[in-house]
Amino acid sequence: MYKPESEEEKKFIEEYDSEKYPKPSVTLDVVIFTLDEENELNVLLIKRRGFPYKEHWAIPGGFLNMDESPEEGAARELEEETGLKGIHIEQFQTFGAVDRDPRMRVISIAYMAFVPKDKLSVKAGDDAMDAQLFKITYDLNGFVLIGDRNVVKEREFAFDHAEILRTALLRLRNRIDYTEDAFDFLKNDQAFTMYELRKIFETVKGKALDAGNFRKEFIAKYITTGLVVETGETAIEKGRRPAKTFKKKK
Repeated sequence: MYKPESEEEKKFIEEYDSEKYPKPSVTLDVVIFTLDEENELNVLLIKRRGFPYKEHWAIPGGFLNMDESPEEGAARELEEETGLKGIHIEQFQTFGAVDRDPRMRVISIAYMAFVPKDKLSVKAGDDAMDAQLFKITYDLNGFVLIGDRNVVKEREFAFDHAEILRTALLRLRNRIDYTEDAFDFLKNDQAFTMYELRKIFETVKGKALDAGNFRKEFIAKYITTGLVVETGETAIEKGRRPAKTFKKKK
């Protein structure tokens, strides 16, 4: 904590009028990505319980508390919506359009989290009527999210959350080649096959990848650098021959 360097400075801080300038509120929105059983990219949404945008679907989030950092607040929101602690989150952009919230001036700091589906316990928090995983698809008007019980179109989102999700998708696609994001989608990063990792890259990029080229990149980026090592075991995947398994170094 900062300490004044003189009595004069101490007096200035004590007498400072904090009401002199209007203060915006700060929220934290956490885009939670996962892969379903068909290896399709999914996102977690909550259905708002109250106004504004009552009964509209939104990205999980909430207001920043005065006694926590943005990272602590985002981790708290993630735990409230999924029950998960210690999950790696990435801040990717701040959204601050003047009219993004009809209640008051609100700035949102947006984060991404990548979670294996079998670790998710989807539940609606106190401010939500429902929570669901939605498969991300596209039509001529933008993305369409398909859940077990609902279909949500881009224009139906609360606030500017469609823009936040679009930005998160683009950022995820652009960064997967130079980060370790793909490993966060694995069911088990201590026993996975090269094919399993390739399918994650294909899902995020939205296109098929040449198996031979991916193998070369896998060796160069992960094996040669020591980030990934062989386990000495093999795994049998449905419809495929036994394959070597690898593990990511902790």
